[in-house]
Parts: sequence; C-alpha cells; structure tokens
Amino acid sequence: MTLSLPLALLALAAAPQPPAAPAAAARPANRLTVDRVAATVNGEVVTLIELIRRSGPAYEQATKLAPGKARDEAIAEVLRKAFDQVVADKLFQAQAKDLDLEITDAQVDAQLEDIKKRNNFDEAAFQEALKQEGLDLQTFRAQIRAQLQNFALLQYKVGSKVKASDEDLRNYYQSHPQEFQGEEEVHVRHIFLPIAGGSDADLAKVQAEGQRIVQRLKAGEDFAKVAKQVSKGPAAEDGGDLGWVRRGTLDRVLEEKAFALKAGQVSDLVRFGPGFHILKAEERRRGGGKTFEEAKDEIRARLLEEQGESYRKQYVAELRRDALIDVKIPELKQ
Repeated sequence: MTLSLPLALLALAAAPQPPAAPAAAARPANRLTVDRVAATVNGEVVTLIELIRRSGPAYEQATKLAPGKARDEAIAEVLRKAFDQVVADKLFQAQAKDLDLEITDAQVDAQLEDIKKRNNFDEAAFQEALKQEGLDLQTFRAQIRAQLQNFALLQYKVGSKVKASDEDLRNYYQSHPQEFQGEEEVHVRHIFLPIAGGSDADLAKVQAEGQRIVQRLKAGEDFAKVAKQVSKGPAAEDGGDLGWVRRGTLDRVLEEKAFALKAGQVSDLVRFGPGFHILKAEERRRGGGKTFEEAKDEIRARLLEEQGESYRKQYVAELRRDALIDVKIPELKQ
C-alpha cells in the first residue's frame, strides 16, 4: 500500500517511507538485543527494533547471509539507511510542530480511500492487508498523518524551488537524444538459397549460384523481382520483404549483417543454417521515438522529481547539522 502524492513532490517526502504493500515484517527472535537503544535524536530515543522494522525485508535478507564480515557489513548498511530515514522523520516532525502544520482527519481519510481504490481493496481486504503488515488501523492512520505532515513541511520549505521551464525541458530533450529517438529499425528484404544435399559439391553449386545472384543485384537488378524468381524463403512471393525489423527479431548472424547495411545496400553472400542468404536494407529508421511535445510531460516529471530529491537532501542535511544526534551502537557509526 502506498500513498498517492503529486509526482513533482513525491521525492520530497521520500525520507519517511510510506506504508508498503503487505509483506511479512522482520521479527528478530532476540528481544534483549533488539530492544537496545540505538541512538538518540535531540534527546528522543531510537531503538534497534525501530530500525529493524523500518528496514523491512532488507534486514531479514542481510541476516540470512553466511556469518562473517560481509554479513556484518550488510546488516550495518541496512540499519544505517533505516536510521537516516528515522532521523529525517523525527526532525521533520519537530519542524512541522514548530510551524503548526496540522493534518486533518479528513486528509487522512482521503488518503485511506485512495489507498483502497488503487489496491482494489474492499474493507475486508484492507483490514486483512493491515493484519498481514502487523498494523492496526490506528497505527496506520498515524503513519499516513506523519507522511502527509512531512510532505506539507517540505512543500512549505522547498516546494517553491521545484520548477522546470519550457527551456529546461527542451534542453533536456536535445541533450538526451538516446532516450527519445526510439529503437533502430531496418526494412529488410531477403533471399534464401537452401543447400539440397550434404556434399561439398552441393554446397559449392549453391554458393556459386548465390555469388552470381549477388553480382546481378549489385549491378542494379531489382531485388524484389530477383527474390520472386530465385528465393526459397518464406517471403519469396512478397519479393523477400521481411518488413521493418528491430534488434532481437532475426537470428543473430543475419541481424548483424542487416544492421551493418546502409539504406539501399545489398549484402554479400551469407552462409548460415541450412543454406545461403542475401539481404538488402531498403530503409533505416528509429521506431517508437517521441517528439518533444510527446515527451515534455515525462521530462517535466523527471526533472521535478530530481530537483525535489536534491532539495530534500539539502534540507535534511541542514536539519541534521543543528540536531543533537548521539549514536549508541557501532553498526550506525561510519
């Protein structure tokens, strides 16, 4: 289950993680260990179990590694990431409180309904999902309220800085042509000459015939007409027309030959499989590309998300500089 926030500012609220899709939470067995105080943030205690729960499946996966240095480092990395999220969460909450940024019950209710709608949950399915997540409704509502409050804080502090002009969009489009030009395609015609027998003489006979055909084609004869006359391939009646071909749709040997040809160029004789092949690239193009107008909304969302994440990190860094953070366990120390 995830909150649905405007894409442009979704990254701004990334530090306090939204409630995830139902999944089994990590439940460590050693209570004496996990109830340790991991750190304090401005005097507020952060326990190890809080970090483990925030880590979710990542912690459980790390603990399943073979005992040793790699396992210890993986667990420490997971816990440090969770600690960064918890620190940001607590600092955001304190700031929101200072600014009197309150979230109403109606706003929380709206998010709950949105979650149900996007996950196709009726009330029974929703309650079952909460149960699988180890949550009750009150706790889940509190998580939603906290995230909405953090979102409101970040929107208040840095939201006005997140913007992308039409010039920014066009500059991105022009500087990232590979993202919008689509896939390379070749319009291919094909002649296939099978080797009827298995002797060297049979092979030599077909090869000689193929060489003569290549010479005719390179001398200017129409490929489609010649293909209808001599090809034994599946597209012979259509003049050997295989249509527009993308990478991955032909056998590798033939694909490499086809994509190496310039528009209008005929290949040499190609030995492959049960016979010989001759290819022609009628035209070349990029299929599935996007014009600037088609891509601009996608580009805007991408730029705003990148900016939002950058400003969020800057704001978190500012808050951490002024915070009193006391780490108690070695796993959280860099």
